[in-house]
Amino acid sequence: MALSNWDKKAQATFAKIMEVVPEPMQDAMKPQLISMVENKAAGSPVTTDVIERLVREDLPEPQKSVIMGALGLSAETPQPQADEETPQLTWEEDSEGMVEKIMDVIPEMLRGAVKPKLLDFISKQAGPSGTVTEALVSEAIQKMNPPEPYMSQIMKVLAAGSGLDLSKLDDILAQYQGKQEELVNIFHDVQLEYGHLPKAAIGKVSEYLTIPTTTAYRVATSYQAFSLEPKKKHVVKVCNGTACHLNESDTLHKELEKTSPGRFTLEKVRCIGCCGEESMVMVDEECGNSTWAQDKISKF
Repeated sequence: MALSNWDKKAQATFAKIMEVVPEPMQDAMKPQLISMVENKAAGSPVTTDVIERLVREDLPEPQKSVIMGALGLSAETPQPQADEETPQLTWEEDSEGMVEKIMDVIPEMLRGAVKPKLLDFISKQAGPSGTVTEALVSEAIQKMNPPEPYMSQIMKVLAAGSGLDLSKLDDILAQYQGKQEELVNIFHDVQLEYGHLPKAAIGKVSEYLTIPTTTAYRVATSYQAFSLEPKKKHVVKVCNGTACHLNESDTLHKELEKTSPGRFTLEKVRCIGCCGEESMVMVDEECGNSTWAQDKISKF
């Protein structure tokens, strides 16, 4: 595609952008990016300033931060409010090691832009407690959603270090024909065997069905029946049916999130069939209102 209306500096800047686009995506992305840049120029000659404005104003995260890093652009970070405190992160298990493994997958020239963004996602997931677990790092990287092929590479690296016994998974897969439409049924069998969907198992299933790891994770997180981490001794389910939703079940769920890390498994579910005049909660196999539930939880 000719860049006849682009000055030489703009063409060099665009070449830098293409260097950080994963090779399998370059043929599809190049014409799209050119079209976006020329639309931004609105008929005027394309300059480096036009491209930089496009990157700052129109690109989504995390692609925006990655490309800004490649171009040497400084991030426009808002100044924190005077009363705003950044929580001190407490790393548990091998969660900090997982971050380093993720960074090993990212090209060196992009790490300076990607790592602060990942730590920001982790900090938001950790909340006020600042406690970071391996499961939380996995959840943060999924929410950050780096582009392929990096996402699949990251998930494979994390799965390889899990130490999970996959021999039982081999037995499960042997019962299927390797068709992509079998994914949900396989996940049900995997969860029945392991009690949850381990990262290593999701990676192996995606390879077996020849689907992207991101697709497998999207399915795993779309169904409430599936869990990406082992359930703790106590399970607390906040009802989000219509009546409970109108009675601010979201607010209750957020309050419980602040106390749940390490103590119990917290889930938001559809109607649990014990509607009342306020948000209802199921604690293990018992059901009651929010006051009853919080009292029950305080005794864990």
